[in-house]
Amino acid sequence: MNHASLYQTSLANRTLFGLPWVVVAVLAYFAFQIGLVTFVSNGAGLDDAEQLANMDYLDWGYGGSQPPLYTWLAHFMAALFGTNLFTLQLVKFGLLASLFVSVFYGLRLLGFSNTVSAAGMLGLFLIPQIGWESQRALTHSVAGTTACGWILLTFAWHMHRQNAVSALLFGLAMAAAPLGKLNATFFIVMVLVTGLSIAPYRKVLLSRLSCITLLGFLLVLAPTAFWMLTHKTSVIARSGKLQIGATGNALLDRLTGAVNLFQSTILFLSVALIVAAFVATIYFARSERLTTPRSAGELFMRRIVLIGLGIVLAGVLVTGASHIKDRWLQPILFLGPAVLACRINRFRANSHAVRDFGIAGAIAALLVPPILSYNLVRGSNSAPYGQLDYAAAYEEITASGPFKVILTDNPQLPGNFRLFDPSLHVVHAETPDPETHLGRPLLVMWLGGANPNERMAELLKRMQISVPAAAVRTTTVPFRTRPDHPPLVVSYFLVQD
Repeated sequence: MNHASLYQTSLANRTLFGLPWVVVAVLAYFAFQIGLVTFVSNGAGLDDAEQLANMDYLDWGYGGSQPPLYTWLAHFMAALFGTNLFTLQLVKFGLLASLFVSVFYGLRLLGFSNTVSAAGMLGLFLIPQIGWESQRALTHSVAGTTACGWILLTFAWHMHRQNAVSALLFGLAMAAAPLGKLNATFFIVMVLVTGLSIAPYRKVLLSRLSCITLLGFLLVLAPTAFWMLTHKTSVIARSGKLQIGATGNALLDRLTGAVNLFQSTILFLSVALIVAAFVATIYFARSERLTTPRSAGELFMRRIVLIGLGIVLAGVLVTGASHIKDRWLQPILFLGPAVLACRINRFRANSHAVRDFGIAGAIAALLVPPILSYNLVRGSNSAPYGQLDYAAAYEEITASGPFKVILTDNPQLPGNFRLFDPSLHVVHAETPDPETHLGRPLLVMWLGGANPNERMAELLKRMQISVPAAAVRTTTVPFRTRPDHPPLVVSYFLVQD
């Protein structure tokens, strides 16, 4: 082993508080982000406002094709820390920290060094949908991908320990994935198929211990699965995004979907691929290729993403889905940087290539806080919804009379109103069984002018509530940091009995 490798190994093995220093650094980073985003935020953005609207009660599902795990976590954290912006950021960045740490220790348990594991973890920052978008806006996708990280960790631990406890934890982690995001189910199949393709892992997966895994999986997932069966409309509410059969030509639909999948894959991994290619190139003449046989862990990491893409492609060809967004591929491709780190380690051994790949991820991470702060305050092309003057809107509308329930077409304002009065209950267009949540006094609110929009009109018809034209009030809610941007127009009326 040369001097570079000795130094790299020594640095990677340093610890702080009994943990690898890189793990401590990542935990500190996300703790800082909790404080920073809480400090610069005036209100909740689109996804967090939806969480505020839903998290005051527990249910097996919350509509909008979204499973309940993230909302459950938000509910329990709110019970401990209150309904506020800090709680929202604690849930999101706590999950992200859990994802990163799970990838690190999952790789370690699969037999990789601290250096490779650290690079695979830090490489997550090179994925824009994780390093940027998940910190900026996403919620359910964060929960789904984090649960996939738990699957990786518990799978690796189960392959290492092979006992009843590890088998149970593996099953519980697999159940958490679809509870976080439905597309995370792909990762369960990926892990199982990849594991079965490797002899040492196949032996464990086909052992009696898998009965415990299956039992844990079914017991946790069964209530929500039953709820989904009885609320099919809520489950498929957003399935139109897949544009199944959009062209009217079965062959063209599948060809379009396959091409779209390829484009989204490249887009999702583009930054990580460019960085990996760069470090591999600069160390081309100063490294050597490992000639030792690949371990089971290496084989697993070498195959899992390719198998995952094959499974998704099969799904596209079977269903005729013609539209695949890159962010939907998070559970399938989040291990991309880890795979690249493992490949670099084999083909650029005895060099700083793996270390530099991880450093690139760390640099990307450090760029996020200042840019994110500006984005949350000023936005980009459009004004940030978190900067609407929620306090003034809440004061104006509450002056019209008391209310305890808000019926709305969009949870943006009502959700943020719960920051001022956590006892408020919000019923919106995607709330399952909305009739069971209504109460009095009731505030009916929608976006737009005095005439309810189509979505609100359908909701009012379902609730059998007529619109008293003379009582409808319309107001505007300006953006605090973007007075140049047109304000949000909101109409409302009160129903007292």
